[in-house]
Amino acid sequence: MKLKMSKGFFIPKRIADKLVDVVNKATREHRLNLGLFLDKYVLWWYDDREDKWDCNLEVQVPLLRKIYKNPQNVKNLLTDPNVRGRRLRGKVIENERLSVPFEILPLDYHEFYKNRIEYLLDVLKQMGFHVEYIPNKQSGLSLNWRLIINLGAASVYETSLLLHRNYSVPYIPGSAVKGVTRHWAILKFAKNSGIDPKDIDDALSQGKDIGIEVNGLSFRDLINIFGSQGEKGEVIFFDALSIFDKNKDSIILDVMNVHYKPYYEASERDLKEKKEKAPGDWHKPVPIFFLAIEKGTKFRFALASRNKDLVKKAKNLLIEALRNIGIGAKTSVGYGYFEV
Repeated sequence: MKLKMSKGFFIPKRIADKLVDVVNKATREHRLNLGLFLDKYVLWWYDDREDKWDCNLEVQVPLLRKIYKNPQNVKNLLTDPNVRGRRLRGKVIENERLSVPFEILPLDYHEFYKNRIEYLLDVLKQMGFHVEYIPNKQSGLSLNWRLIINLGAASVYETSLLLHRNYSVPYIPGSAVKGVTRHWAILKFAKNSGIDPKDIDDALSQGKDIGIEVNGLSFRDLINIFGSQGEKGEVIFFDALSIFDKNKDSIILDVMNVHYKPYYEASERDLKEKKEKAPGDWHKPVPIFFLAIEKGTKFRFALASRNKDLVKKAKNLLIEALRNIGIGAKTSVGYGYFEV
């Protein structure tokens, strides 16, 4: 049975009107939880040509701009029976920039989160920990190109961007920072020793000192920094916080084109029975939209340990990792590298 409605948020109209007003107010007061808006209040529409329901970030992001600028116009689009399907999509995205406006971001929440981490680091210093910042306490490292974190997380849009659950600001979790540093250390030791990276990884996971040293960094240092299955690491890797530039939008809409989707989705049996041909120009490209952090956005990194020498070695490894292998998704095509 087909639904009679052709567009909306899948909630009663009366609540939908209030939703538009609430989002408008939240954007103007810099209190919008962007992650909640993107994940829970998705605009859907029925596409007559494709005979399916659809939604995507190409519409959701401009919708946010329209709600911020003129909520009544959005209400009119949702209630006008003549504006639906692809026409609704066109009306929402026309004359709109494909980015999240800087002026609607929850700047107070971002500052509160930053202050909480600053307080924690200050307390650790008082407890005898040594804290290292990259590049320093006041500034951050600039992105050479865009950054994507958590692209493959479950999302109604097929793609995702990591925003803090409570503060709704983009950040790089400490687990990801530690993970990319560890990965780079494994690659570095493998290259300089001739040992397979998998064997290096296994030895590090088991806490087995294989007695090799690279540029003054011993394998025992790696075990102490990252820990093992039976031993806790001695260096703490903190979330990397973004530093906003008030003159530009930091969260933008990006796109990747899947040119041969039917071929990629075909099974081996389909290919053998020639139900699907090899990839070629007859396939229709399928654009997939995703959110990314814009080039030039700065992130500040922080590490702490009771061992001053160890935290400095971890800092150097992290700097090398950010310069050489990047962090996040799509690093093979230039995303996630920093100016170090």
